Amino acid sequence: MNTLESLGLKKKWLYEVIISSYDHQVPHAAPFGMRVEDFETITLEIFKGSNTLKNILAAKEFALNAVDDPAIIYNALYSKENIHFHSAEMINAPVLMHSSSSVEVKLKNIVEKKNRFLLEAKVVHITIRNDGEFTNRAKSLMLESLIVSTRKNLLPKKKLESLLKENHRVIKKVAPGSKYETLMHSLLIDCLR
Repeated sequence: MNTLESLGLKKKWLYEVIISSYDHQVPHAAPFGMRVEDFETITLEIFKGSNTLKNILAAKEFALNAVDDPAIIYNALYSKENIHFHSAEMINAPVLMHSSSSVEVKLKNIVEKKNRFLLEAKVVHITIRNDGEFTNRAKSLMLESLIVSTRKNLLPKKKLESLLKENHRVIKKVAPGSKYETLMHSLLIDCLR
């Protein structure tokens, strides 16, 4: 059986996914961040008022679709007619045909906060359609930081410091303990001397 670990996902990392669910039997897709708590459970923070949240709370099951192409995220946000679905294997939810893999989950726990819900879901099935990976922003933020660092003599020091510190903060949040966190820390030291 495929597992979150076999997909290359890391505990406590945050991945960008497309959540697919039904809205009165009409397929719905939207991008969200998914955190891997262990290799059987994922967590999400979803703000109140979201259609996706409404769908999840109604059905108690949904799919998480791997995206490594920003065009898929763009389509989910702005060009929904370019998103194509088929049925999930083990739950009543749509999955994206153009995602490299889909993780089907059932809602396990809900915690209501002031302006959002924390959702915990158990993995019930994983489908791998082709090579591709889940997107974690740390890699692209590290690349962007390296490019910015080559312009350190052209940027005001405060602007450079602000950009790099913000990227470091986000990398620590989305990929704690990663090589990108370590590299970003070193880059900060090198660029801000």
